[in-house]
Amino acid sequence: MVVSAHPLASEAGLLMLRQGGNAVDAAVATTFAISVVEPFSAGIGGGGFLLLRNEKTGEIKALDFRERAPLKATRNMYLDADGKVRPNASVKGYLAVATPGTVAGMYEVHRRYGKLPWKEVLKPAIALAENGFTLSHQPTWRSASVYNNRLQVILNNPAARAIFTRNGEFYQPGEKLIQRDLARTLTTIAKNPQSFYTGDIARAIANDMAKNGGLITLADLKTYKPIWRTPVCGKFRQFQVCSMPPPSSGGVLLLQMLNIIGDADLKSWGWHHPNALHLMTETVNNSPLNRSTNYSGSFIPDFAYREERQLPL
Repeated sequence: MVVSAHPLASEAGLLMLRQGGNAVDAAVATTFAISVVEPFSAGIGGGGFLLLRNEKTGEIKALDFRERAPLKATRNMYLDADGKVRPNASVKGYLAVATPGTVAGMYEVHRRYGKLPWKEVLKPAIALAENGFTLSHQPTWRSASVYNNRLQVILNNPAARAIFTRNGEFYQPGEKLIQRDLARTLTTIAKNPQSFYTGDIARAIANDMAKNGGLITLADLKTYKPIWRTPVCGKFRQFQVCSMPPPSSGGVLLLQMLNIIGDADLKSWGWHHPNALHLMTETVNNSPLNRSTNYSGSFIPDFAYREERQLPL
């Protein structure tokens, strides 16, 4: 079974399983495919976390491939001369982008645990970018948010405008979105994933950053490495629950919340009983998770292979 935010991405993962691949092959194929069909929520310009359990040994491992702050980042980079926050500087534009980790993370887990050839797991994503895909008539909450809030940001960037819009509007449901630059980029990554960090792709990113006030340099890209971490684990009733450790906040807070409700007999109260609702509301609202950092979701959905094109940030 493969589950993702888009049926075409899930189908990419299922295709790997049908070809004799394992769960890692499916996960990597799905990740690259989702970067094509949902570039606003995940992409090769972003990063993430991965939790893996070895069926034979029972070992659970966590891979941190989140974005890293550029070496030139400073604590006051989002403040003006008077020390006041510059509106949207941390969520829009070149300063909002950190050193991407998705490509390195996917290659690391596939190198260790994948079964099919690296080139094979990227084929579905390349095809979706090269040949295009039909936009769904059922927008998700993520896509609806992008359509409502990000149009002007996309229009302000020439490369993004050329790819994602026509006549000042996003492509509409039922229309086909083609991303040939992204297809070329993915094809290069399929041949050599390090090209993203030390080759032509890396140089294109660094040059574009330098021209537009961004902070990512070749040194940032060259030194990026995903990190294997020890999962955080705890008891919830008779179960052991393991999740992602810091810098992810979710795993620690999940265990905290499970411990808060662990002694409660929610089943005896019944569905939507006031006591159950009260407990769950306090558990979640009192958790720092409800007040956690608002991730900027920095992404590079279809940056150009040519150096003179701008990154649609």
